[in-house]
Amino acid sequence: MPNTSNVSLSALLCNASCQDNSSDNEPEQTEENPAQVLSTLMIVLLTIAGLLIIAINGLVIYLIYVKKALRSPTNLFLTSLAFLDFTTGFVGVPLVVHCLAKEVLSVCVFSTIFIRFAAISSVCHIILIAFDRYIAIVHPLQHGSLVTKWRAVGATLFVWLMSFGASIIQLSWYTLDENTLKEYAEETATSDLKYIKACIVVFFAIPLLMICYMYGHIFYISFKSMKTDRVRKSSLRQPNRPLLHEWRGRSVLLIMVVIFAGCWLPFFLAMLQDHKPSLEFSLRSVWVQRLLVALTFVPPLLNPLLCTLAKKDFRRSLMEVAFRERLLRQREERAYFQKSSVNNV
Repeated sequence: MPNTSNVSLSALLCNASCQDNSSDNEPEQTEENPAQVLSTLMIVLLTIAGLLIIAINGLVIYLIYVKKALRSPTNLFLTSLAFLDFTTGFVGVPLVVHCLAKEVLSVCVFSTIFIRFAAISSVCHIILIAFDRYIAIVHPLQHGSLVTKWRAVGATLFVWLMSFGASIIQLSWYTLDENTLKEYAEETATSDLKYIKACIVVFFAIPLLMICYMYGHIFYISFKSMKTDRVRKSSLRQPNRPLLHEWRGRSVLLIMVVIFAGCWLPFFLAMLQDHKPSLEFSLRSVWVQRLLVALTFVPPLLNPLLCTLAKKDFRRSLMEVAFRERLLRQREERAYFQKSSVNNV
């Protein structure tokens, strides 16, 4: 029989990623067994998602390792985000699958804390990247002096430490003593609700407003610049670039905002639902919860594609690494023909 204090702790900590599998001495049958509801297809999809997350983010880390030209203060934020997403695929996916399939209490608690840490850290990294882009476009002359190497390192370390502290601070008002936990159950529930509301405001609402403002300003400046450039080229009778090419880079900003809101809003609402079940909306359907679990792994999969590999320097480095042998062979052949032509002359 598991300790009821531990069970209560897991039930309050776990959001949509795990269910309380506690039982009393009496052998009772649960209404829904997550191991039965979670089909083989769900496990396969999570496994494939985890492998893709590891592969794509591992590629980003490898490119930065082999290409010194990519080691700029701006790319430091992208490297840190890629490492976080890589850890999410390498650690987070196996923990969630094991929790959903086996219902091990300690694994479920740890997986919940880890997912919360990854979510908060990912949001903070996106803010850093958006702020860096905002300075680079709105204040290009001051970007080099404002975004320095050591400031980027300090900001990155602060994000990791703050995310870790924010994800485990809830444990500070829990106790493993069963009688004490029951005695202060109401106070603990109140603290939990305040904590979740603070997380929603600090790590979702405020970041979303900041991202919308910065990307909106970037979009406005880019639109004005594009319009001015097209008018100037038209007056000089120079060809304009296709509109599709003009809007391709700007559409990435809109996609990032949609992914941010669409993936993290359900995550934080699920946290609030777990600590305040009297809310009008309900996320208690097991398959809805499984969908919310899947949504938490969408940003780690798309972040490297939208934030990193969409940049010209990363695409150029990727092409160089992918076709390195072919380029070396072409250079050797070119050098051989040049040497032969010189000898013939």
